[in-house]
Amino acid sequence: MKQRAALILCLTIILIVMSACSNSASLESGEAEGKAAGPLAGQPVTILTGGTSGIYFQLGNALAKIYGEELGAQTSAQTTGASAENTAKLSRKKAELGFAMADTVTDAYLGEGNFAKVGALSNVRAVASLYPNYMQIVAPKKLGIKTLKDLKGKDLAVGALGSGTEIMAKRILEEAGITYDDVNADFLSFSEGIEGIKNGTTDVAFLSSGYPNSGIMELAATDEVEIIPVPKEITKSLQKKYPAFEVGSIPANTYKGVKKDRETVKVNNLLITYKDLPDEEVYLLTKTLFENLDQLQNAHSSAKHIELEKAAEKLPLPLHPGAERYFKEQGALQ
Repeated sequence: MKQRAALILCLTIILIVMSACSNSASLESGEAEGKAAGPLAGQPVTILTGGTSGIYFQLGNALAKIYGEELGAQTSAQTTGASAENTAKLSRKKAELGFAMADTVTDAYLGEGNFAKVGALSNVRAVASLYPNYMQIVAPKKLGIKTLKDLKGKDLAVGALGSGTEIMAKRILEEAGITYDDVNADFLSFSEGIEGIKNGTTDVAFLSSGYPNSGIMELAATDEVEIIPVPKEITKSLQKKYPAFEVGSIPANTYKGVKKDRETVKVNNLLITYKDLPDEEVYLLTKTLFENLDQLQNAHSSAKHIELEKAAEKLPLPLHPGAERYFKEQGALQ
């Protein structure tokens, strides 16, 4: 009898402990659900970014975190081939937001350039103009490559095929009188291009991004590098055909050993969506982005160039009504 009583007591204690654990887990779950509550609670918000070494990826992950914490959305930042892929996917409603370069978006919206065969993607919409991308053409200093003309006959990483970087690289080369027939063009991503330079299989890599670019910084930490300039005369000539292109400059000492400013082409980056995403949702996404710029700036210094006053300027496609409402409320749009 004593053994039976002891067994019953033991089972009772186990049940009490299990019940307590269950209640504790329930509370933790409830707290988590409470934290996830918000105006977009449980709604998916997928942000299309770029390669893992690019700034789109860094800012996209920071933005996903902000939307999860502030709006309760189920967020994710998806790696992609960047501008062209992001624009095409958004036109098919495969995500809610994406980063893209203004010149690529212009081509897509009008059905020009690389989008001529598929036709105009007329349902994409702008959320905001963000920060400028600068074409950064990097090579090991020991190769003695100093001008665009020196690129003839060289192994070039021009960006993933059809990407915003590759489109921009091809146009710069053509304006300088160089075609892909004059070089060995490899369609490599940012990280692949940098790795190619490290391994000696690539002479020059084209990287269109904000500065500093982490891949170039990594390269410059161990080897002397050269940033090949794009003269302003070439940029101004390009601008006549592609209005999104502007004259830019990469400041001296952005990268170790590069002691002078380098002229180059710059083009704005946009946050885009598709026209059928509900106005209220886009309004909240836009509002939350601009109310948390400090967190984006902590993710990458390029975000310091994001300004509410300029967010609706020089857009190559229509602004989504949800974003338009926010900018009008803030006086950034008449």
